[in-house]
Amino acid sequence: MAEEIKDIYWEDVKEKYDLPQKTRVIDTTIIAAGAMWASHDFMPVHHDRDFAQGKGAPDIFMNILTSNGILASYLEQWAGPAAKMKTMQISLQVPNFPEKDGNKMDMNARVTKKYEEGGEHLIELAFSGDNNLGPHIVGTAVMALPTKG
Repeated sequence: MAEEIKDIYWEDVKEKYDLPQKTRVIDTTIIAAGAMWASHDFMPVHHDRDFAQGKGAPDIFMNILTSNGILASYLEQWAGPAAKMKTMQISLQVPNFPEKDGNKMDMNARVTKKYEEGGEHLIELAFSGDNNLGPHIVGTAVMALPTKG
């Protein structure tokens, strides 16, 4: 049975609220498909293991657009379909490499600010996506949430 999609309402969110952690397996398929299919990034370090290793990397690694998309999806799935992503700023830290047993990225976020502006009900979130090497992606996002009234 599919999980019911629910909207998060602005009235129900408080500053310092931690979103539920979500984990994403990072394997060769998500790295290569994210680069080539989703973002049309054909740089060989994202899909050709021999090329990446020839450049000094231990394996292929995730591109910035795939990382951004995975984190945006995490926030949007939490907030629900009525929420709107307004801004997102990211910084890449350590790479996301696949591993034989499947590397993973643990995504976490916290509401750092709640406010109204221009007729919208907004929240600011600080987020990170961490793998076995440390923080892969960190950043902030502003989302508009629906209200009950």
